[in-house]
Amino acid sequence: MNEESNEAAILRTRDNSNRAIARRNLLGVGDSLAPDYVGIIGDGTFVPSRAEYLRLFKEGFDRPKQSMTYVRTPEVIHVADDQILAAEHGSWVATLPSGAVAYTGAYAAMWRRMPAGWKIRSEIFVTLTG
Repeated sequence: MNEESNEAAILRTRDNSNRAIARRNLLGVGDSLAPDYVGIIGDGTFVPSRAEYLRLFKEGFDRPKQSMTYVRTPEVIHVADDQILAAEHGSWVATLPSGAVAYTGAYAAMWRRMPAGWKIRSEIFVTLTG
């Protein structure tokens, strides 16, 4: 894979993840995550595993009248020289079911190229407004 196709694959996976969240599709959300995923969500809470991250999404999906939709918008993607890791930086927005914006912020993600494609290894979200 060359750098352009790596970036395109990461962008496609991020877009698929955003669409899965909008559709409340837990399997689709999980498809973008590496087995050893860890994260820090917007309020600073550490999410120690892929299973815990998916549990948090399921909890929201089970309450569609209250849960938010999240859209992550990549602004920069850097692919490592060995094309195994990549860094993504961007902004995110959380929207209420009414369509009103609840929170916005910045994020960074580490991607790892795996046999099944590019997967998110870790993310950190920072809430900046809301």
